Amino acid sequence: MLDGVEAAESASEFAVRRAFAEDAQGIGAVFDAAVRASWTYLGDVAQPPMYSARDWDQLVADHAPPDALLVATDAGHGVIGYVAVHTEAGEIFLLFVHPAYAGRGVRRALLDAAHDVLRAAGHTEAFLFTEERNTRGRAVYAAAGYRPDGTVRESELHGVGLRELRLVTML
Repeated sequence: MLDGVEAAESASEFAVRRAFAEDAQGIGAVFDAAVRASWTYLGDVAQPPMYSARDWDQLVADHAPPDALLVATDAGHGVIGYVAVHTEAGEIFLLFVHPAYAGRGVRRALLDAAHDVLRAAGHTEAFLFTEERNTRGRAVYAAAGYRPDGTVRESELHGVGLRELRLVTML
């Protein structure tokens, strides 16, 4: 679907919209590429796909309104990033951009669109969790006004321990 850096060099514009069922496998491809490139702290676990095609189909189905799964798309390459929004809780859940599109404003556009969804749902604050070793993600969130609130969530992903910081921002 994406040809690495070559795809990014030809990209000039992208659009953000709600995900459709047919976006599911593109969403999975973005996740796999982003995790391989950025989540080196997962070791070998990050190399093969972590989830099945059915899992990605379910992710799209699970984020029907009032929740939202938003995708950034490039006309020539399909899904290049996505973000999930849990409107009842006020949570940004999952934000991934294909590494070939890093530094092009895709993450920020997705985050802004997620904030719009939360504002429309009546929220004045948003929160998210990110792994403390996710330095790139933490920098993006800090630039968007997110700050740690002192809450830490420890969990496990495919046998690897995670320590996630809860970050909050006013909308």
